[in-house]
Amino acid sequence: MSSSSAARTNLTSQSVITHRDQLVGKGSFRLVYAGTYVGGNRNAQEAVCKQFKPHCSHLEDYYYSNDFRIIDKAVDYAEDWNGMCEVGKEILVTRGNVMNAGRAKYMVEPLIRDFTRFTSNNGWIRYDGDAELAMEAYCHYTYHRSGGRLIVCDLQGRYRYNSYRQNKCRFELTDPAICSRDRQYGPTDLGEKGIESFFANHECNRFCNWDGYWQRPRSARAWFKLNQGTSMFGSDSTHLLLTCNTARFNASLQPIYDDNEDSSDDDSW
Repeated sequence: MSSSSAARTNLTSQSVITHRDQLVGKGSFRLVYAGTYVGGNRNAQEAVCKQFKPHCSHLEDYYYSNDFRIIDKAVDYAEDWNGMCEVGKEILVTRGNVMNAGRAKYMVEPLIRDFTRFTSNNGWIRYDGDAELAMEAYCHYTYHRSGGRLIVCDLQGRYRYNSYRQNKCRFELTDPAICSRDRQYGPTDLGEKGIESFFANHECNRFCNWDGYWQRPRSARAWFKLNQGTSMFGSDSTHLLLTCNTARFNASLQPIYDDNEDSSDDDSW
């Protein structure tokens, strides 16, 4: 797979029927409706149509202005990963299209069945098995490959297993986030605190360090109350996400100010 793109796209399909009576999922800030492609390579195939919840609609333009930059960066690192990883652990990252239906705006993507969240952007990591370990390692790999500037995280989708052909097994991911030192990737970018929070919970596994030691931050602290959802902040919160600011965050993302740098425990949660 290393010679082909790691992007999973709508191909040439540019139109969709949105089934508003079929809510197939919901996240922290979007609702997901069933859809059917009309025309193009995916004609009559199943799609998902993602729409912002009303209380998050003010973040819509900010999110979409960064979304494709996040996807393209995740695809670049996935292509590097695919050229080196264990057979059957390759990654495809979904790259959909923004489509309008009346006054509604949707991100439209091919359907992913058997959906699983592998990591969040606030440091939460799923530890269930081999596939989860590989995704955790991919997050670490992106930090190493970026020279410590960022991590690709909030990995969700499925591991598509083929019992007959190992080389047809792969990960199909959607909606990744990036946490970066300079917070350049929109409302799901939790900045330096997002990076540290991942490494506070990550222990290297057999998928890490395959080509030599992968760098890690010098220090790592859990800044967020962990949950499987995606955390979002507006651009006016950037100062809270610098590690020089002592604010930590509870489950509702309200800041907790802790002047004791040695206190990581938790009656304040």
